[in-house]
Amino acid sequence: MVTSPLHGLRVIETATGVSGPYAGRLLASLGAQVVKIEPAGGDPARAQQVDDVPLGEGELSPLFIHLNAGKLNTDAESIDPSWAEVVLASDVLSDLRDSRWDPDRLRRHNTRLVTTTAWGSDASTPGCMADELLVQTATGFLGFNGDEGSEPLRLPGWQSQYVAGGLAAAMVQTILRTDVSHIDVSWLGALLTATELCYGDALHCQRVRTLVGAHPPTAFPSGAIKCKDGHVAPGSIRPIDWEMQCLFYGIPEWIDDPELRNRLRRQSHIPMIWEKITPWYAERSKREIFDLALGSPWAAGMVMTPLDALADPHLDARGYLGTIVTPQAAVTGAVRPFKAPGLPVLDQRVRAVGESDTPPSSNGTPLQLRPFNELRVIEMTISWAGPYVGNVLSPLGVEVIKIESTAPFDGFRTQRPYDHGMRPGQEDLVHDNRFYEAGGLFNAVNKGKRGCVINLASDEGRSAFLELVRNSDGLVANFSAHVLPQLGLDFETLTNVNPRFVVVRMPAFGVDGPYSGAVGYGSIIEAMGGVGHRQGYEHEEARISNIYFPDPTAGIHATNALLTGLFHADTTGRGMEIDLSQHEAMWQHSGEALVLASLHGRNIGRMGNREPGVEVATFASTSDQWVAVVATGTAAGPVTQLLNRSSEMSAHDFVNQVQAVGGKAEVCWDPWAAPSERRVAPLLDVVDHPITGPMRHIASPFPLDGQRPKPIGHAPLFDQDTDEILTTIAGLDQETIVRLRGEGHIGGELPPPSELGFVYD
Repeated sequence: MVTSPLHGLRVIETATGVSGPYAGRLLASLGAQVVKIEPAGGDPARAQQVDDVPLGEGELSPLFIHLNAGKLNTDAESIDPSWAEVVLASDVLSDLRDSRWDPDRLRRHNTRLVTTTAWGSDASTPGCMADELLVQTATGFLGFNGDEGSEPLRLPGWQSQYVAGGLAAAMVQTILRTDVSHIDVSWLGALLTATELCYGDALHCQRVRTLVGAHPPTAFPSGAIKCKDGHVAPGSIRPIDWEMQCLFYGIPEWIDDPELRNRLRRQSHIPMIWEKITPWYAERSKREIFDLALGSPWAAGMVMTPLDALADPHLDARGYLGTIVTPQAAVTGAVRPFKAPGLPVLDQRVRAVGESDTPPSSNGTPLQLRPFNELRVIEMTISWAGPYVGNVLSPLGVEVIKIESTAPFDGFRTQRPYDHGMRPGQEDLVHDNRFYEAGGLFNAVNKGKRGCVINLASDEGRSAFLELVRNSDGLVANFSAHVLPQLGLDFETLTNVNPRFVVVRMPAFGVDGPYSGAVGYGSIIEAMGGVGHRQGYEHEEARISNIYFPDPTAGIHATNALLTGLFHADTTGRGMEIDLSQHEAMWQHSGEALVLASLHGRNIGRMGNREPGVEVATFASTSDQWVAVVATGTAAGPVTQLLNRSSEMSAHDFVNQVQAVGGKAEVCWDPWAAPSERRVAPLLDVVDHPITGPMRHIASPFPLDGQRPKPIGHAPLFDQDTDEILTTIAGLDQETIVRLRGEGHIGGELPPPSELGFVYD
């Protein structure tokens, strides 16, 4: 029988709520033995409603079910902390001092601590589930989300807590490869890593943008478009997307219209386009339209509801959903975060408080995991989801090598400069190839990596790459499912060269299944992955955000996948291939909605900006800014009275008065102002770059024993390290490298920007 990948890892989870338990659930679903210890009265998530409908008397929350399957559950007195390699907590350090979970005390028997709290382990309070609106507001990205003239708009559910939980799971796997005692993951710092797209303009282009609303004009048709029985999210980023839409809409004459083919010029013709396409969508179901996309190169997605997901043939074929057994019922829910040998694990039970016997003591043999400075990872990635992995691991000491090519190249090298202009004072970069080095998003998510240009389509280029594989530990690839096999780089070929090699493939819809050939980027995954159905103002029916949130979500799960594969390689001596679907990774963040749909046969309700079960959770309009406000219990009445006259006060005064009566409040900045404010300013790094000069970037979200790791360098220039990498790692001699370069198998230059249409008027 194949053992699960994290077999042998022991974790004690004292965390409550969402973030820590989600970390524990990920680890348990990958084969770790996780023992949950609940406080007196139980984990508050047991009784947490998920929308406006209260739970029935004694009903176990769908949220708790999603977060806690597969864990043992015992009382604190029956287990010694030394049983575990790692303790997963949701407490601030001041509350842990001198307790049995104190990191200094744990380290005496080589047990480590990972904490995840709202504002950081050095804060005065760990926060609670109802703080979600406040944390999202504090990141600054809500000032970038929503409609002009309306209040800011949050992401639905507990997204900052899920992001932090995913990163905390990665840190549980990380800490055993370090010499530190404690790693902290704050919801705020974690969510900031998922907002790089918002900060691309603010920190790099330095140009203020207006809100783009529900249908962003830079790649129209866009957003969630109403159809016969729901909504569809059309992709319109690539030229082929526009061509296919014109053919489907019955307007082929628009394909080559210079005012419409260029997606930026298309903005001025949006009313005309709306008039033409609205009847087409109204006559067709979302499944009909999605099937058109499946049978063509068009990237489009249907806005899937939880009930849709339970009946979806693709999720069914891939075995993503399965039976979870609770003390009350058997329900359908997410049972594995990705496909790999030994998954899903057999244990999918949710246990009552203290139900489990004390697990057997460990055999005393510590895990032997290689330190990060001995690991080398190859990235064959573009855009954001794949590069997120190396961006997390590089500051920790992992050597990350980014493979690029001259055609196609990573579009993030051009996206932000092209869409929104160069940084003031650097407009001249567009006239030569320095333009490709000035992409704010590329430079943000590829910090500290080394760059190597190889033509993998040629036999000699592929041979050089395989020599690199021979002396590396893992590969992350976020291309379509067919790409690696077509290049002759299937798992069997790679492990014939290096039997311990780990491969993480992360196509939009996974490696297999009915949708595996579909193209998907952030907006499409958001529609298909459960967020689009819940998102938006309360009067809306569906909405797609403009922050490409599924990219970092997939990146976080891919980071866990890679670390899981490396754990397996270190403990068994064998490599493994992991199939991560970005679609499924997004559903992980709405797992409570899947359980609710299974239990009650209904879709989760829309909440707008409110928190479920919380008396006051809203935005207040003050005399100068929006302010997020949350109040419960006795504070709800006084805060409601303050809301009635918030427009008479400044944001500063309003926040002070809300806090004085027991409420909580956060000023809603935007990505242009937030970097100078107290919440975000400490979470930025400055990285020098040979083309752009010093630039600010979102920092690593996890302090190690109180010290936040710094980027080891700037993002690689194109072809920056090719010769050195192939010499020192692949072992090629200088004569071979000169020949390969001369024949076009390695290295090269990108075409002048003007040849690709990157010209500013």
